[in-house]
Amino acid sequence: MDFEYLDIHVHLDYGADVAPFVETAQRLKLACAVSACGPMFCQPGNEAVEEAMRKYPETIIGMGYVALGRGDGPETVEDLHARGFGGLKMIAPTKDYDDESFYPIYAKAEELKMPILFHTGVVARSDVMLEERKKAGKPVPPHDDPRAFNISSKRMEPMCVDTVARAFPDLNCIMAHFGSTGRRDVSQGIIRWNPNVYGDLTEFSWAFEVEEGSPGWRIEPKHVELFLGILQPLRPQRYAGKLLYGTDTTVSDPRLMDAKLASHKAVYEALGINEATRRAMLRDTAARLLGLE
Repeated sequence: MDFEYLDIHVHLDYGADVAPFVETAQRLKLACAVSACGPMFCQPGNEAVEEAMRKYPETIIGMGYVALGRGDGPETVEDLHARGFGGLKMIAPTKDYDDESFYPIYAKAEELKMPILFHTGVVARSDVMLEERKKAGKPVPPHDDPRAFNISSKRMEPMCVDTVARAFPDLNCIMAHFGSTGRRDVSQGIIRWNPNVYGDLTEFSWAFEVEEGSPGWRIEPKHVELFLGILQPLRPQRYAGKLLYGTDTTVSDPRLMDAKLASHKAVYEALGINEATRRAMLRDTAARLLGLE
């Protein structure tokens, strides 16, 4: 794959046309690690991701969704690997991420060298997401009563990833959202002390504001300063290479992809990190974890 940037955290959403998103990504020289986690999150499943990565192999890297505690097992990981998925996505487990009943799944991922992107921190409410889509006139996937989804943000705390990383030292673990708001001090420690734990910086995609009455946008120094203050305690010159470019973008809305990339560049520049480290954050580390180089 020939690309300058790699977004480690992108989603298909239900009924979306992938083509305009891919067109924008190619213009930006951007490759995308894409997952789809089913109707709980208004998304299709792994089959749709597989179709996209077969159609657009120069842009789409599949991150196979493994439903922890919902019927999937190590054979699911083996199947996803055989189908060409580069990594795995995990979210909404029925028990804590570090519950030992999930260990055979992690062992298989470690064996097959498939990194895992773990959602960490508070997760959006399924019932709210589904209702918002209905009001917006967007297609809604067939789904059960959201109260039956059995989702708890508590089961996705960053500290659970620390346990998994220690038990499987050759398994590369990525904490989505840098642990999420209110958990970044813990996340910094986990990243610092675990050689196999990384964080994606999806929250840092918003150092801009959309201009009212215009399709344009502008970088906001106040937002850059906010994110700068969050990252500085991690000693960026030493550890920034373990932080990955990610946006949590859905393919149905590619119009702000330019702005999100510019947001990250503005924050990285403000950190004063060197060009090689910026390249690691924007591309090289994720490419290595996914076995692309």
